[in-house]
Amino acid sequence: MHVLVTGASGFIGSHTVRVLRAAGHQVRGLSRRKPAVGMQTHGVEYIDGVDVGDASTITSSMFEGVDAVVHLVGIIQEGPGGQTFERIHVAGTRNVVAAATDAGVGMRFVYMSAIGASANSAAKYSRTKFEAEEIVRHSGLPYTIFRPSLVIGPHGEFAAQMEGLVRHGGLPIPVPFPFIPVPGDGENKFQPIWIDDLLACLTESLTNATAADHTYEVGGATQVTFNDLLAGFATSLGVKKPFLHAPIPILRVAATVMEATMPKPPVTRDQLANLSVDNVTDSHAISDVFHVSPWPFSQMLEALYGSGATKVPVG
Repeated sequence: MHVLVTGASGFIGSHTVRVLRAAGHQVRGLSRRKPAVGMQTHGVEYIDGVDVGDASTITSSMFEGVDAVVHLVGIIQEGPGGQTFERIHVAGTRNVVAAATDAGVGMRFVYMSAIGASANSAAKYSRTKFEAEEIVRHSGLPYTIFRPSLVIGPHGEFAAQMEGLVRHGGLPIPVPFPFIPVPGDGENKFQPIWIDDLLACLTESLTNATAADHTYEVGGATQVTFNDLLAGFATSLGVKKPFLHAPIPILRVAATVMEATMPKPPVTRDQLANLSVDNVTDSHAISDVFHVSPWPFSQMLEALYGSGATKVPVG
């Protein structure tokens, strides 16, 4: 199968092209910038200069000969240069769907959303993810939508954020920090999923007829609290500091100031809004539909940090 992947230079995208190539697929990767030579996967056709939010940078010719599209482009916080949720998630998905439709892509359109995507979410991130899902559902293309919980893997954004939070309080410069800040009581739950488990589902969905026109929530083997997540990363990194739980209302004020003064604040009001709900699923699609036995969080830490990793309690 010939598969086109958007966001091919990103964390999930770079792993996706690797896994698809290993499965024997032809792969074309679109991205704003081509990955560094050391991060490229052999045999992938890379096309750079593509900004999904700008329809003029996407042509149907890029999709010619393609059997399936895997649309991965997304952002976790807004920033300068047009990096808004509406532009990237909504307009970007609309532009990619239009190009795929014009080119006659007919086998599958896979969209990577997130647990919590909802028209009524308090977070703009989750609302725009849902809007993008709706564009895909009404596109007329056979689709599969995945809603993962936190995705963890080598070179992953979330792991890097947790390391920064544990080591230096999430500040933009690596300075000593006497404690590990925790938003709220830290009892909100997550169900982290290992990158290769997620991509095993994605790869299977391309040829699994029963996965067409379905939306699947997927998570790892264990549900853990935010406190558990931080404790696991701290132990794995050899960091021993006390937690400092900060009330969400106070953090909202701090986030407002940081958003006004920093190009990439360590936390935003939108991210705090998502912390008000658990990020877990009751679905067993990962095993029942895609026959994947997902890793527990402790195994992810072991893979990232070796024998220094610790087994953390299940929340």
